[in-house]
Parts: sequence; C-alpha cells; structure tokens
Amino acid sequence: MKQLWLIFLVLILLFQSGCDVDHGLAPLPGKLKTRVAFRGTPPENTQGVYLIVAPEFPPHAINELFQSPNSLPTNQDTVWTEIDLPYGHYEAFGLWWYSKDTRSNLADILTMPFDGVTQEPIGFDVTPDQPVVEKVLNANWNNMKRDAELKGTVHFEGDFPENTDIIAVAAFTYQPTTAIQYLVWMKSIDITIIPGVKSHQFVLPVKSGFIGYIAVFWLAENAALTDVQIVAEARDPDDETELWEKTIAANQTIDDIQIHVDWNNLQPVFSEEIP
Repeated sequence: MKQLWLIFLVLILLFQSGCDVDHGLAPLPGKLKTRVAFRGTPPENTQGVYLIVAPEFPPHAINELFQSPNSLPTNQDTVWTEIDLPYGHYEAFGLWWYSKDTRSNLADILTMPFDGVTQEPIGFDVTPDQPVVEKVLNANWNNMKRDAELKGTVHFEGDFPENTDIIAVAAFTYQPTTAIQYLVWMKSIDITIIPGVKSHQFVLPVKSGFIGYIAVFWLAENAALTDVQIVAEARDPDDETELWEKTIAANQTIDDIQIHVDWNNLQPVFSEEIP
C-alpha cells in the first residue's frame, strides 16, 4: 500500500502545479507515438485529456514527468498523438483527464496500462536502435462520468498535529487491501481540507454504483510520502462496527455522511521520529 500512496501524493502535487514541465530547448531524439481508441462520449465538464509519460513511476520530481503540450481531440473515436522523449527507459504512460470543475488528481487517470501478473505499469524503452515507439491506449469516457455525489462532514476533535501537511478524504468502490486496488478502485478524492479546522464539508463527485469505502488520510510536513496514514473511516451510522457502504443511483446525492477524526487518540503516532 505504501507504494500506491507515494503515487497518490506525488501525482496530486504534480497536477496541483499544472504539470508545467520544462525539459529544455534542445530537440529530443526519441518519440512515443500512441493510437488512442476512445469509447463513449466525453463528460460535458471535460477540459482536456493529455498523454503523460513517466521515466520512473511514481516520479520523484515534477521535471521527470513528460506531458503532451496540447489536449488530444475529444470529438474523435480514434486519435494519433505523440510526444518527444530522450533516450531511456520509461516505466509508465497513460492519459490524464482534466475537469473544468476540479483540480486533477489520482481519480482522474483516464487510462494507464498495467501488467495483469505483476500489477506494475507497462513501460517501454526509447533507444538509438528504436527511437520511435508505438503504443495503443484504450480509453472509456464512462470512467470519467460522475453522475452522482457523496456529501458529508469530517469532524475533527482535538488539535491538529503541528506538522500536518496534507489531509484528504477519498471514496473507493471497495475497501482496498493492495496497492493496485487503491489505484483502480478510487472513485473520487477531496484534498481541500485546511489544517486546523474543526469540521470540513466535502463533496465527492462519483460514478453511480456501489461505494464500499470512504476514508480520511493524513501526511506530515517533510515526511516521506510513503508515510501517509489512514486516520478515520466512514462508519455505518446504525452499526459503528461496520464500514459505511451504499449503492448510489444516477443523479442521486447522498449528503449525510459523517466521519470523526480524534487527534487526541492519534497524536502519539504522529510524534514518532520519521526514519
């Protein structure tokens, strides 16, 4: 799970900054050419969709991530797109969807190929012997259609740890138990919680269907991104021993979700030295 949350936070930070990547003015010798096959129709709030390439996944810094300078056409079933690259090995590539309404984040990966056996992203090599690499991406627009909403409040008891950096609340199809499940089962995430507040009202746009897990996550300042912690989970209001889960219909809003974070009980975890 730690590897996934490194991915989760790095990508949030990358796309908060808008992915303004400067790889220099010199022409790059290699190229990834990708045929994208779209299914369905894009959501009305689509701002664009971009090809992304990562030499290492997750990337360690913004300037390691390559992104196409322009959005792919969103009104075609099949699109050829390309991106110039230096020679080297690339661990991941995919499409990132941008919404007109919210900041892009981990839940906005439109498609990224993964190996079914290793559960690792599928990569490629650009070399002098093979400077042009061709790949195919299949992208289903339905993955980005959020036709329902989850609303609720996170209540905080006690004082936030002074070293708080990031607080987020996220919804998943099922409760994840492996790294890959945290990626593919994420339905929506809100990273706008301000440290120090006594409560936070969240809105999670989701695709209709079953929602089996909602949780709040915390990260310390200057901590390793792998040190993200689950600090609270949404519970069934009729039975606190059970996790909150519901099936939400299209155009439905569930607005009574309550999550409680008690910093008094969690504080000792946060005071430990980070190795």
